[in-house]
Amino acid sequence: SYTFTWSEDNNGCTDSESVNVAFHALPVVSFTGLAADYCIDQTTPVPLTGTPGGGTYSGQGISGSSFIPSVAGVGTHSITYTYTDGNGCTNSELQSVNVNALPVVSFTGLSAQYCVDDANPYALTGAPSGGTFSGSGISGNDFTPSAAGAGTHVITYSYTDNIGCTSSQSQSVLINALPVVSFSGLGSGYCVDAPDVNLTGSPAGGTFSGTGVSGGSFSPATAGVGTHSVTSTYTDGNNSTNSYT
Repeated sequence: SYTFTWSEDNNGCTDSESVNVAFHALPVVSFTGLAADYCIDQTTPVPLTGTPGGGTYSGQGISGSSFIPSVAGVGTHSITYTYTDGNGCTNSELQSVNVNALPVVSFTGLSAQYCVDDANPYALTGAPSGGTFSGSGISGNDFTPSAAGAGTHVITYSYTDNIGCTSSQSQSVLINALPVVSFSGLGSGYCVDAPDVNLTGSPAGGTFSGTGVSGGSFSPATAGVGTHSVTSTYTDGNNSTNSYT
């Protein structure tokens, strides 16, 4: 507090008046709860605590006394806490916060479809590297159709960057069941001099093989005495092959 005095001398006549003035320091203002980095997909409000209490927050992503990264958007933002004390003196604190975009994730190596009897492991490559694959038929970075089983499966590659932001890409893969194959026309036994018999495969369009087989017929005389195996093999439009003997 200071006292200011005004004095005047008018030909020996003097008078004066004084006034006391108080100069108040600004309040010491701070706030906590705001981290340096967030991911853009965080929708949970981050509570902030200001000191002294009763001030107001401002800036992108502020809702009341909380900061919402997904509302703020990608970029660097300034968050301010402002407080006015009982003397009408106002002060504030400003903090910067980064809202980070999610990493761009992809992977290659997975075909649209496979046959269920395909036991080959197919290597998948994720970008950026260092992520993880998940889904039926996945072992490490390999996808094995026979392990996945028939049906449509979703394979996902997930990656988390050094800030902790996670993103993923998913692809669907169809594992085709083997065609159901059968054939008719073959008896359980013949005499060696019996005439040729015609064979009918289902589905149509397959091939017959075995001793005594020629095209779509079986010749007992050509096969000769003994027990023989006759097989019908069929490959469908998905390139899946099955056979019946």
